[in-house]
Amino acid sequence: MYHTTSINLSSAPVTTTQKRDGLSDRYSLIPTTEISDTLGDAGWEFVSGTARRTRNATRALTAAHVLRFTNRNVSMVNGNRIESVILNSHDGTTAFEMSFGVFRIACANGLIVRTASLGGFRLTHSSLKLINVYYAARTMTERAPEVAETIRRWQEINLDGEQQLALARRAVTARWDNAAFVDMDAMLRPQRAEDTGSDLWTSFNRVQERVIRGGMDVTLRKPVVNEDGTEGHILSTRRATAIRGAVKQVRLNEELFRIGEEFATVTA
Repeated sequence: MYHTTSINLSSAPVTTTQKRDGLSDRYSLIPTTEISDTLGDAGWEFVSGTARRTRNATRALTAAHVLRFTNRNVSMVNGNRIESVILNSHDGTTAFEMSFGVFRIACANGLIVRTASLGGFRLTHSSLKLINVYYAARTMTERAPEVAETIRRWQEINLDGEQQLALARRAVTARWDNAAFVDMDAMLRPQRAEDTGSDLWTSFNRVQERVIRGGMDVTLRKPVVNEDGTEGHILSTRRATAIRGAVKQVRLNEELFRIGEEFATVTA
């Protein structure tokens, strides 16, 4: 299992000018420090980052990493900070991606915003150019009000008890497709005063935080082959741990947000 470690702009995968051995000559490596500088020129300032942790020093140089940026010209929305989030690597495992993010101040928890209408930018390394990164970052600034409007729209949608349970079940399935039982009370229970509320935005954030950070008991269904050759299942209960992988965090956050947008469309 991959784990992450906190990084800054002086960390190895951000500053490296070395790509993984064996990649094509067409693979263009632009140090992430230069990409960060370009985002700075477009008004986005680095705030935090994580990288895939590996014990191999060579692999650590090129590992996938996620950096979050904030923009002083983009207004806060009811305690939520709209960010620009980039995913990059120099080992051929990911393209360069830039997405919207939202950082919820109350719980120091971040999510990724990606829907049909609020997609980000994806550039293969063979076509990666700083001028394209710059214009993508400028576009993110211009479209930030659409993210703010999404937050406000979700805050105006009230969910009844059954709808909140349905949202929690969909979120659980996004992480564990073999879940037999998860404590839904724990999934939906407010952990702080700011978590209290039945609107879609508040309900979604409670569920998203639990799915990403874990902390509740989950029972998983694992396939086995019986002595007579027939297929069966065993149940295994454990404490859910936090999602550690940098790329997995991004992908799961994206899927959770898509689920939330489905509920916004159906219940509006």
